Amino acid sequence: MNMSDTISELATALAKAQGQIESASKDKSNPAFKSKYADINSLRDVIRQPLADNDLSVVQLPRMNGPYVEVETMLLHKSGEFIAETLRMPLGEKMNAHGVGSALTYCRRYSLSAMLNLAAEDDDGNAAADLSSQPARSYVAPKARNTFVDDL
Repeated sequence: MNMSDTISELATALAKAQGQIESASKDKSNPAFKSKYADINSLRDVIRQPLADNDLSVVQLPRMNGPYVEVETMLLHKSGEFIAETLRMPLGEKMNAHGVGSALTYCRRYSLSAMLNLAAEDDDGNAAADLSSQPARSYVAPKARNTFVDDL
């Protein structure tokens, strides 16, 4: 994470803004996973006024880095204080304009949600992981150890 030398004013403003931010409407549907999610526009709708009221703004800077897209998300305060982090996502086989746009949108949404501590349901992150090509995993509980008996 990158940040300014001090973030006390930013931290105070962010705490106030987070108290004012309502939950984003999960009004988009993903039929493949039968789930609902809040898209980037829903997130922006709920954060815009609380951030503005507390002298905060968000800047998201996209870039390509080999077979990855990256989005640097910066939270800025009018004092000049900032925090910033970059999320990188692989393009995989989707090395075309649609794949880049899709990955950038995911990066923007996930970064914004993480930076502002917003809850958002995963819409098709499972699809991006291509779980069909990975072996199924199962959980095997470790054997319970009876310390009294086993240590005798």
